[in-house]
Amino acid sequence: MARHRFTLAATALGVGLTAVAVAAGTAGQATASEPSLAPAAAASASSAAAVESAAVSAASASSRSGSVKGLRILIVNDDSIQGQSASGSDGKGLYALRHALCAAGADVIAVGPWTVQSGMGGRITLTGPMTVQQVQPPAGYGTDCAGAPTGGRVFGVCAAAAPCVTATASTPASPSGSPSDAAIIALTKFIPDNYWPDGPDLVVSGINFGQNDAVTVYHSGTDSALVTAHRLGSPGIAFSEELTTTCLAGQGSCPEYTKAAAFATRLIGAVRKAHLITPKLALNVNYPHLEPGQRARRPELNVLGQCTAINFGPSGSVPAEGGTYSMGLVPSCKETTRNADTTALAHKHISIVPFDGDWTGKAPAGLRGLIRNLG
Repeated sequence: MARHRFTLAATALGVGLTAVAVAAGTAGQATASEPSLAPAAAASASSAAAVESAAVSAASASSRSGSVKGLRILIVNDDSIQGQSASGSDGKGLYALRHALCAAGADVIAVGPWTVQSGMGGRITLTGPMTVQQVQPPAGYGTDCAGAPTGGRVFGVCAAAAPCVTATASTPASPSGSPSDAAIIALTKFIPDNYWPDGPDLVVSGINFGQNDAVTVYHSGTDSALVTAHRLGSPGIAFSEELTTTCLAGQGSCPEYTKAAAFATRLIGAVRKAHLITPKLALNVNYPHLEPGQRARRPELNVLGQCTAINFGPSGSVPAEGGTYSMGLVPSCKETTRNADTTALAHKHISIVPFDGDWTGKAPAGLRGLIRNLG
């Protein structure tokens, strides 16, 4: 099916990542069953012996995770670079990730949308000015990357001439660039022109406020930024932290990002040690919501499910001539996909799904002949 074509990247990459995920996850994670491969990857495991061997070496007793020291990492997201919301919904995950990566020795630059762009998918701005504007990190994050070569600079992208402005009581914020805008501008112009002529070693998207699992990835700005970077030839990983309905209701229990950022740093180090940071690398990682005292279970290598727990859609009814629906939470379906990311997340596993960015599917029977006859 096209879904599996999209979610399962090169088999060798998927098999190698099984051991890498174990390596990254065992440091500070609760023990559970071994990660399982999707059927397509498991069937061809023997063809990936070299990659698997490299990944297993990353899980050696002496050093289960590699280092991110010296890696040039571009962070993008869809939650914006504002970082002001008490819930953490407008970019706190980006700053938590930046903090963890810089503390581990990476050189980081962040380029994200000016305002929150959740659910924008792969939208891009086709015409008009686009401004890249440096911002100061929010309180508590200002000196995180002081020792890094680039200083951990953070930039917002707005779809307007300079300067980008924030909202006030009387004026709206500048229209924002999209996550894909940020990735395209950063990778094709801004970063090579001003910082790293060869571009970053790795693009990391997130940490997103809320899970990006199942079919929601098709609408996700976080994952669209990842796929955009991947199609431009950059290896990348998207990170998201699970959201609860309690948080959405304004009653707390929101993503706190610290543990997810620590895992992200370990995973990146393990992938680097296994020599898997290549243009083929595109991973979608979801970190489970944890109540106080809970610990994440071991990472699993999954496929995209069909039924996310946080499902949005229209409710109410309108007459035949049209009317207004209310958009919000609606019931989700029951997951039936084998080895689904949603199932792993529901059981507090860290879920990892390889992407390849290719939506090409298998033609239905008879389609080729039908098209030929049209000519």
